[in-house]
Amino acid sequence: MRGVARRGRRSSPRRLAAVLVALAVFWSLGLPGVRAMGSFDRLVLFSEVHGTVLRDGQPVAGAELVQKVIWSDDPGEIPPQRATPDATGAFRFPAIERGAGLRRMIPAQPMMLQTITIHVEGQHYLAWRYGKDSYDNRSELGGRPLNLVCELTRAPEHEGKHYGICKAV
Repeated sequence: MRGVARRGRRSSPRRLAAVLVALAVFWSLGLPGVRAMGSFDRLVLFSEVHGTVLRDGQPVAGAELVQKVIWSDDPGEIPPQRATPDATGAFRFPAIERGAGLRRMIPAQPMMLQTITIHVEGQHYLAWRYGKDSYDNRSELGGRPLNLVCELTRAPEHEGKHYGICKAV
C-alpha cells in the first residue's frame, strides 16, 4: 500500500505537466475558433491610423497630432506618438503593439483607452477617444482600417463607439 500511495504522489506533478503541455499544444494548433497563443504573438493596443485634418473642407498643414494609449495602471508607460499633417492634411500613426508574453494565456478582459488630440494655432481638439477591448488588429472599427477625416469645425460627437471630431471613412 505504501508503494502505491507514494507512486501516485510522484506521478501527480507529471500528470499536471502533461495536461498543461496538452493544453498548450491544443491552443497552438490554430483550430477553428481557437486563436494561436504562441509566445511571439503581438498585442495591438492601437491599430495603424491614417487620416486627414481639414478646416472648412481645406487641408490643415502644420498642426500637431498626439496619439496616446493607456493600458495599465501607469499612464506614462507608453510614450505619446506625434505626427504632423503634410500639405494635403494627411497624417499617419503606426500601430502601437506590445509582446504578448503570457497575457494571451491568462483569461482577462483587455481595456485600452485610446486618444488622439490635434493642436493647431493654440487650440486643442479631441479628435478620437475610444475604449478598445480587444488585442486584435483593426478591432476599433470591426475589422475595417482606421481611416479618419478630422474636420476642425465639427463639434465632437459619438460615431459608433468612438467619440471626437474625426469620422471614420
